[in-house]
Amino acid sequence: MTIPENWPTTLLRPGDVAEAFGVTTSTVNTWVREGRLSPALVTPGGHRRFLPQDVHTLMATIHHQDQGGGQA
Repeated sequence: MTIPENWPTTLLRPGDVAEAFGVTTSTVNTWVREGRLSPALVTPGGHRRFLPQDVHTLMATIHHQDQGGGQA
């Protein structure tokens, strides 16, 4: 679970988030439904976009949980 060096500093697509976590876009959509990740923008067509810093926060939370830190 690492962030690529060439990651955009603008809004990220669900596929970008999924690739960084090594999961599917369905998992990203589940995280949105669960409130673990919130889109910064939903386009008129219903496409979600995420802020890189929100993805970093989720990564840190998941890493903390993986290290036995419990739920955040």
